[in-house]
Amino acid sequence: MTRRGRPSDRTRPLRVGVMTAGLAITGGLERCVLEDTRELVAAGHDVEVWYREAGVPRAGEGHEPFEEMGVPLVPMADYRFGLRTALRDAWRFAREGLRLRRSHLDVLWLNRPEYLPFGRVVSMVSGVPLAVHLHHAPNYARLGPIAGGRTQFFAVSHAMAAAWADAGAPTDRITVVPNGVDTDAFPPATPATVHEARVALGIDDATPTVLYYGRLSRSKGVLALLEAWGRVLATADARLPHTVPPVAGSPRRAPLLVLAGALYPDEADAVQRAIAALPEGSVLVAPERDDVVPLLHAADLVVAPSIEPEGFGRVVVEAMSAGRAVVAAASGGTGEILADEWTRFTVDPEDTDALAEKVLDTLEEAVLDPSLGARGRTWVQERYGRAPHVDALLRALEEHARR
Repeated sequence: MTRRGRPSDRTRPLRVGVMTAGLAITGGLERCVLEDTRELVAAGHDVEVWYREAGVPRAGEGHEPFEEMGVPLVPMADYRFGLRTALRDAWRFAREGLRLRRSHLDVLWLNRPEYLPFGRVVSMVSGVPLAVHLHHAPNYARLGPIAGGRTQFFAVSHAMAAAWADAGAPTDRITVVPNGVDTDAFPPATPATVHEARVALGIDDATPTVLYYGRLSRSKGVLALLEAWGRVLATADARLPHTVPPVAGSPRRAPLLVLAGALYPDEADAVQRAIAALPEGSVLVAPERDDVVPLLHAADLVVAPSIEPEGFGRVVVEAMSAGRAVVAAASGGTGEILADEWTRFTVDPEDTDALAEKVLDTLEEAVLDPSLGARGRTWVQERYGRAPHVDALLRALEEHARR
């Protein structure tokens, strides 16, 4: 294996084709692609990014970070495959495979597993081995022949490895490569950063604050969280210790739920009705933003209550890196991250009574145990920081490319 930062003297640099959809940062997957590309370049490998923009982006949107690295950007045709258009799609894919052959790549790294049919055809035509990164649950009930050929699967968690194996991916071709975050980019909060972040959001220092950030949807557990929040408000006064001594004579602050993320039209009405059913001022909806560190520093607790199992659980890792207490779904990747002593912070988010109780318990523990945040950050640094992730990724890519 090569050591992080430089290919070993015994192996030449890899030529890696990174294949993704849009380049703009619209979620954790796109951020992972950017960070991993940066690490591959820093390790001395030759990288080019093959991409297809989703929708109609603004000119140059998302391109700049890759251009700053000097990474060639290669626009691709439509990756999508349909049964009714199978022959036409296969012909389009084959043409892209011929084009890709001229790049003389050692490995093609597909970061959108839903485009596995595209990846398989271009791999077969170009002769380049395919690595498929399994960031989320399978898009296909049965993989069948599209799981064959020179294909290796990198799963971001054991949960995703099991899910894709159930769908037909050969277990001996699945390698678990957990994601990682740059913990320096998510520094621990200080009293000064907490105060500054809360002032910017209009939150009193004495207000117990719970944060959810991500897509505001039913599958992500937002409606379950809002239902549980009513129960939190009903019992918080008797349960929660003072997080910050209030100003003399001022009333004790009720807890505040901060929601930050994209709200899609098909779910907007349901989310807005759930918010309207709660006491006025008990929920703050913040605009979607790329820099979430101020949000993390403003919070006492971060909740990741996804009902649809997460492939990994980047929110959990980012929050713990920032020294924040976390409550998350016990299923999927979030349940794997919160292992050992952290298991007590997991919950079935569909049990809204249990979710409310877990939120209250964790808010209380965060106040009574000041070491909780530092211990969580250490847990993430050792297991889910950039170094262990990059080492595992480089090893997996090299082993697959050189077979």
